[in-house]
Amino acid sequence: MNGHHHHSRRIVERIYIQGKLILETPAHFGSGMVRGDSLVDMSLLLDDADGNPTAALLPGATIAGALRNYLRERLHGFTVPEPDDDLDRPLAWLFGPTRQSETSGDQSLLLVDDALAQQPDRILRDGVRIDEQSGLAYEDEQGGAKFDLELLEAGTAFTLHFELLITEQHRADHLLPYVVAALQGFETGAIRLGLRKRRGYGHCRVTGWQVNRFRLTNPQELCQWVDRATIVFDEQAATKPIAEALATAPTTEDRRDTFAIQATFGLVDSSLLIRSGFGEADVGPDMVHLHGRRNGERLPIIPGTSWAGVVRHRALRIAKTIATAENHARAAALVQNIFGRMPEAKEKSGRASRATFDETTVLHGQTLYQTRIRIDRFTGGALGGALFEQAPVYGSPETRIGFALHLRNPTPAEVGLFLLVLKDLWTGDLPVGGEAAVGRGRLQGYTADLSYRYQTEPPPGALTTFTVEEYHLQAQAARLGLSPEQQRTLQSNVDALWAWLRPDDLSVQDPVMEEKAE
Repeated sequence: MNGHHHHSRRIVERIYIQGKLILETPAHFGSGMVRGDSLVDMSLLLDDADGNPTAALLPGATIAGALRNYLRERLHGFTVPEPDDDLDRPLAWLFGPTRQSETSGDQSLLLVDDALAQQPDRILRDGVRIDEQSGLAYEDEQGGAKFDLELLEAGTAFTLHFELLITEQHRADHLLPYVVAALQGFETGAIRLGLRKRRGYGHCRVTGWQVNRFRLTNPQELCQWVDRATIVFDEQAATKPIAEALATAPTTEDRRDTFAIQATFGLVDSSLLIRSGFGEADVGPDMVHLHGRRNGERLPIIPGTSWAGVVRHRALRIAKTIATAENHARAAALVQNIFGRMPEAKEKSGRASRATFDETTVLHGQTLYQTRIRIDRFTGGALGGALFEQAPVYGSPETRIGFALHLRNPTPAEVGLFLLVLKDLWTGDLPVGGEAAVGRGRLQGYTADLSYRYQTEPPPGALTTFTVEEYHLQAQAARLGLSPEQQRTLQSNVDALWAWLRPDDLSVQDPVMEEKAE
């Protein structure tokens, strides 16, 4: 007889890890199908847990996939695939071999449970695809591209459950540094879950962990693990970071190349209006600025989709302005390479965006009602039946608006393009939101932190950060808070953009972009 018991993995310890995951922005975990009781295009995945048919389900496969992808990016880089035949690596130990692997390996040592949120608040958001040429809603032979989706409100909580198996072959000191590194992605908010993660949805965070360890070679601890259903997650006690809870430092390997902008703007002499498509305009004004929940308080927000649309449109305009007429296709390809594109005819898939935009709040703004009337262009008088009310957000000297952009695998030319877009936002030349023609959405820059990490820069993988302080058109360059060397570094990125878009004018080329184009 040669049963499975003769091939035991010889588990010597089980580590039970729990944490409370809080959604910081709305998230969509869908099933890919529309529920029978749903009237939206994309509905949430619900589970009948304990007789509650409205419990939101976060599948363990989703959590495990996000963890594996985050750890793979840290160890190998953003676009570097995981080796299919390398089973003696942390990724294969923790999550099992890849589907493409021709060599069978052991089962994953990290077990991930489904997570539930009992009776969560649900909201609706709408969206539309914009035509790049006209700036209007996209429409083709199949019709328009308007859609709506159901989301879990920010503040929704899930309890995460992990079980790590320690064997005679894979000891704790081999596995724990990589487990800590992966779970730190939830602590820092670097792991996002669900649909449209790169447009502000699914931003989440775990603030503390609870760890229980059971040595199976100890009879008393073995009995405790068998009766582990009695282990209750204590939210009050789960305050330790994962590195402290497991008494292990994370692996320092990080092969990711990144560029990030964290900026703060004001809204002194302007107003802001991004229309809420559902709920908030049912009573009162006809148009209400979009609000979201943050720390139990409803605040005006700017969704990541709005930031992405504004930045993409201006980036394309800047690129085409710099490029000569014969290089406009080169400019469009540069922007598409950053922001992604829809699949073309006979293509199975498009290209994902490498730029991630956060959903940000408007702090210390004030919502005021405004009555407006549509004018008849022929008579110059009021158009009948066209009286409407709006509730935009007006700014004050204390109003602050956040902005966060993260770019994967940046090139100097792409960094230069985003610096020029940031300048336009900073000086109020690039409005955000609707009704820009009547003066809404003009921002004023206060602070900006620019950070990048290149593996090719000495020392490899080091994070470099610049801080830009309050600056107006009339100000001197010294008020930027940058040293001459930092100013030259930033200018070199703009020069790289110019060299890429006007290759005939400058002899200096961007080798990174040339290699990428090939």
